[in-house]
Amino acid sequence: QVYKDLDFEITKGQKICLVGPNGAGKSTLLKMLADVIQPDTGSVKLGYQVKRGYFSQTRLDVLNPQRTVLDELASAVNGSCPAVVMRTLLGLFNFRGDDVFKIVKVLSGGEKSRLILAKLLINPPNFLLLDEPTTHLDIDGVEALTEAFREYQGTLCFISHDLFFVKEIANEIVEVDKGRLKIYPGGLDYYLEKKQAGATLAQESEQEESRK
Repeated sequence: QVYKDLDFEITKGQKICLVGPNGAGKSTLLKMLADVIQPDTGSVKLGYQVKRGYFSQTRLDVLNPQRTVLDELASAVNGSCPAVVMRTLLGLFNFRGDDVFKIVKVLSGGEKSRLILAKLLINPPNFLLLDEPTTHLDIDGVEALTEAFREYQGTLCFISHDLFFVKEIANEIVEVDKGRLKIYPGGLDYYLEKKQAGATLAQESEQEESRK
């Protein structure tokens, strides 16, 4: 059992980063929020007109292996979209020149991950859940993704070990540990400041106990 009596709410416009040690349950929580796995008890309730989009490094089966990269991106667009807009977005994810005509089935795992991210961003839903979105990106790709999410008006919940991305995007940190959530209502700097203050207080308390 990963969680018990979990009560967690995400409100419109939040950009939440889930942090914590490996195995703490961050990906499990993200998958429950994304409706990829079902909780044993209780429920996940969405607000009015909330539409989810989920990204995971391991969930590559959402792509059509027979399409080209460009056609796969076009499939995510409601209505028409100028080719130059799609090719510009693909360029940000390192699909340049004839790369856009590659067949999806010959792409590497990293290329598929980048294509899925591009599909999410060409027509983003208003609630995105992302598990390590920067893993297969170079520095330019991370900066492009960061800029895209600075402008994103929806709600975001993500897991990332990229401190630059977290610092630039997150406006709330949720620490996951041993099935419990601790909410820090601020960005990365606020979280680190509070953690340092807590560590200092614990150290002073230990020193005081040792002197007794």
